[in-house]
Amino acid sequence: MKRTLLLLLILLSAKSYGQLFSQDFQSGTDKSAYIGTSSHLFDWLSSFANSPSTIETEGTNNFLRFNKTGSSSSVITRRTDLDAGTTKNVAVIKFKLRMSPPDVEEATPPNNIATLYLGGGNPLPSAFDNDNVSAVPDANMFSSLLLRVQKVSASQYRFFISSTTTYFEGWQDVLYIANKSGAGITYKNPLGANATLATGKQDIWIGTTKVISAGTISANYAQSAYNQFKIIIPSNYANVKFDIDDLNMYDKVSVLPVNLISFTGKQVGSSAQLNWQTASETNNSHFNLLRAGQNGVFEKIGEVKGKQNTTVITNYVFTDFNPLAGTSYYQLQQVDLDGTIHAYEETISLSFNQGLTKLSVSPASSIAMNVLISGTKAGRAKLTISDINGRIIASKSLLLTDGSNYTDIPAPRSKGIYIATLQSAEGKANTKFAY
Repeated sequence: MKRTLLLLLILLSAKSYGQLFSQDFQSGTDKSAYIGTSSHLFDWLSSFANSPSTIETEGTNNFLRFNKTGSSSSVITRRTDLDAGTTKNVAVIKFKLRMSPPDVEEATPPNNIATLYLGGGNPLPSAFDNDNVSAVPDANMFSSLLLRVQKVSASQYRFFISSTTTYFEGWQDVLYIANKSGAGITYKNPLGANATLATGKQDIWIGTTKVISAGTISANYAQSAYNQFKIIIPSNYANVKFDIDDLNMYDKVSVLPVNLISFTGKQVGSSAQLNWQTASETNNSHFNLLRAGQNGVFEKIGEVKGKQNTTVITNYVFTDFNPLAGTSYYQLQQVDLDGTIHAYEETISLSFNQGLTKLSVSPASSIAMNVLISGTKAGRAKLTISDINGRIIASKSLLLTDGSNYTDIPAPRSKGIYIATLQSAEGKANTKFAY
């Protein structure tokens, strides 16, 4: 999911963007779920023999990986128009990028360029067709972002923007802004300050480092607007694990409806208390609260009414009285009066003791024990009785309902101290008893 505030919101940002495309790869690990002609899907994700693509998982977060091990290209295409009803002459692109050591090491990796192309045109060139590994012609180009990889050692790979000498390792936030609007624009940079960009120029940020400042967009690029994008890792690029996540594209700078200052959470007894603070609000209907468990699937659990319009600092609180056993993850959404949803990417994680389930054991007869299982949630479980040496003397599979459950289990054959243990989706609970 996801782990940080939207890059431009993290320091009291006063700007946001009209969103064209968003993909965080959280719909599962089946790659076909991310391919289609509807909004926020790709037309194609290549998977050639020496550069297969997969959806990988780390913790609760999914991401797209190209595992390059030889002379095959990797291609991401979006041929279907990005909001065809608008003229897009400003591009704001944000994504997370990581390059890691490959499975097949090269002594001297080739020094080639991976490229993110923005473009279009009528007729649309075949370069945007599925599995077409050719570059986009200049006549159909709006702008481009060029990426190189460097091998430091067999266990250390890093990336940099072509023509620069500042290198980056691990997951990094990339922000690319290209302006061909005919006028200057102002945006909030990752340091929280206003930045200006003249027409015909582009800025590139990696994290909080500005690696390209007002770089000139090639005069050979003939398109003044764009509708398509494409990413190519060419066949003679270095062998590398090329990971990408949280790809977001916007076409303009506009006033953010809500200026979010903070979003925090804490445990209060057995509940999760979520707090957030805004500096100002415009046309703010309400906030949605979302929660996910270990499967990483976020679902709405409640909403809090907004102030609509205010310029004073406002504090909000929401309590989840039924957090999931183990770790619960929380996210915040803001909803405009017209229903437009703005999602904040920061994820709060709160862990709760698995020991909320309680067991109580008492004799039912000379051959059976009564067991009361309280505080559970519905699901399958296994109940075992063991002696103090850990030897299991009885076990039983159960299908629990919410709340209290009663069952019996064979009694021990001799007097002594025993341990009842329940293993369920909530975790493990146990109690010691004498018989």
